[in-house]
Amino acid sequence: MRDTAINHTQRGFTLVEAMVTVAVVVILAAVAIPGLQAFIARSGMNAVRDDFAIALQRARLDAINRNTCVSVCQMAGPGSTTCQTDAAAVGNWHLGWITYVNDACTLPDGAALAAADVIAVREPGNPRYELTGNAGSAVTFDARGTRVSGAGTFTVSDAQDANSPHKRDIVVSLQGRVAVSLSNDDAPDETNDVPVADDR
Repeated sequence: MRDTAINHTQRGFTLVEAMVTVAVVVILAAVAIPGLQAFIARSGMNAVRDDFAIALQRARLDAINRNTCVSVCQMAGPGSTTCQTDAAAVGNWHLGWITYVNDACTLPDGAALAAADVIAVREPGNPRYELTGNAGSAVTFDARGTRVSGAGTFTVSDAQDANSPHKRDIVVSLQGRVAVSLSNDDAPDETNDVPVADDR
């Protein structure tokens, strides 16, 4: 039997193949990047919304369990144990918040909170995601879990896109229940007792 040598030649990409590959990658990137940016913005706003809604729900449960008022107030500044009272800064909840026992059921007076009264502190997060309330710098729940005072509606928005369709609303009803919206179109009404919705 005679051995026949098989000719193995190495062949690389041709210029046309390389250009087609680059064109496909560019097209895929152009399609995927806007979707990825929207996903990042939506995820960031959902995280802020969920953190704040959970803080409000826990404050309400603490008020019921402790049989006294519990408040969530806007933090005066990073690392602070003082509630915001400066009228110019009231409503900027993305600067952080403090949950504390408020036996007197009063509005914040600007004094530092006693360490024993502080239940939880949320430091400022990503400045891209803004959390604003419609009035006041504190939400207070009484021993029955009813909202005593404070903003009823909060909005999470993207500071980099004022017209973002992904804004989220958090509403504290007069009964003290916390509801969140999945989009601008289904924002809950603060006068209704609406349970928290799941994000899908």
